[in-house]
Amino acid sequence: MYFTYIQRALKSAKYHEDRAFYFAHPKVNKYNEVVFHLRAYFWELWSVWDYMLQLTNSKTLRWNPEKVRRNFLKELKREQPNYKFLTTMEEIQNNERLLRIESLRDHAHKWQIDPYLIDYNKNSVNVIALNNLDNKDRKLSRQINIDKTDLGFIVGVVNALTEKGFFK
Repeated sequence: MYFTYIQRALKSAKYHEDRAFYFAHPKVNKYNEVVFHLRAYFWELWSVWDYMLQLTNSKTLRWNPEKVRRNFLKELKREQPNYKFLTTMEEIQNNERLLRIESLRDHAHKWQIDPYLIDYNKNSVNVIALNNLDNKDRKLSRQINIDKTDLGFIVGVVNALTEKGFFK
């Protein structure tokens, strides 16, 4: 079940990535659509991680799914430190790329993008995102580079976990 959800989320992320790049192209120049698809892209990427946590929960602590939060691995380590995939899951959770995806997903609703603040090339879309709250929120990067490696990272994680038997 969770693997099917992960596959759907990956497909959706690819769709939103493709659309964001399409709309960012200077000949198309539809910046509102770029923002829409980039927001959805990061939500889909993050949902893959959420599904992995839910699958881990279903094989271990069996908490109510609503209780599985970002601190789940910390709780799992405390309650079941010998879980076969714990170290692997912790490595993924602490990976800079996943932390970046988390931050962008968490702040996607705060993006304010002006048309002249998007730069396009074949392999990346560079977006200047303005923090519209105040300068206390340091987690939101002023420049967001969407370079097609975010999805590649998540796909790589899924493939590596598949090879290790995580989804069986």
